Amino acid sequence: MAFKRPSHHKEQIELVSLIDMIFILLVFFLVTSFVIHLPMQERSLYVPTPMEKEGEAQILIQLIDEERVFWIDEEASVVVEQIEADYGYLAPERLRDLIVARLVDRYTVSYDVLDNRLKALRKRAETDPSARFFVLIRCPDEMPYYQVMNLLAFLSDTRYRNLKYGCVGGRMEDIRNSRIVRVEARRDRQGHVRKNLLFDF
Repeated sequence: MAFKRPSHHKEQIELVSLIDMIFILLVFFLVTSFVIHLPMQERSLYVPTPMEKEGEAQILIQLIDEERVFWIDEEASVVVEQIEADYGYLAPERLRDLIVARLVDRYTVSYDVLDNRLKALRKRAETDPSARFFVLIRCPDEMPYYQVMNLLAFLSDTRYRNLKYGCVGGRMEDIRNSRIVRVEARRDRQGHVRKNLLFDF
C-alpha cells in the first residue's frame, strides 16, 4: 500500500502585490508633496464674490456647451445703453427681454473666437505690467472639466500675474432669466466714473 508523503511546503506572502502597493503610495506622496510646495500664487483662485457681495468683472465668459460661449466685455454696456435709448418706451419686462436677446445674439461665439480673444487679452496683459484684468468664468455643472481647466491654465500663464480670474457655477439660463439687466455708473477707488453692466439673477 502506497502512502503519500506529507509535504512541508511553507506558505509565503506574495510580495509582488505588496511591492506594487508600496510603489503606488510612493508616487502618491511624491505628487502631493509637490502640490503642497507650489507657491501660493499658483494655488489661489480669485473668487469674485466673497462674503455674498456683488461681483465685478471686466470680462464675463459663460460656457454654454462644448461648442459655444457667451463673452461679455466693456463693449456690452454701450450696446445696452443704445437699446435703452432706442426702446425706452417699452415696459420694463419687455425691455429686459429685448436687451438679453440682443446680448445673447451678439456675444455668443465659438471656441475659436474665444481663443483669439483670450490671446489678445493675454497680449495686452503682458505688454502693460501696470494693467489689471479680471475675468469671471461661469460654468454649468455638466460641462466637461477639461474645458474649464484649459481656460484657467491659459489665463494663469501670464508674465506679470496681472490677469486674475474667478470661476463659479452657473448656467446660461440664469443670464437669460435675469430679473434686471441695466447699466449703472459707479465711482472706482480713484474717483473715476465707470459704467458697469449689471445682471441681477
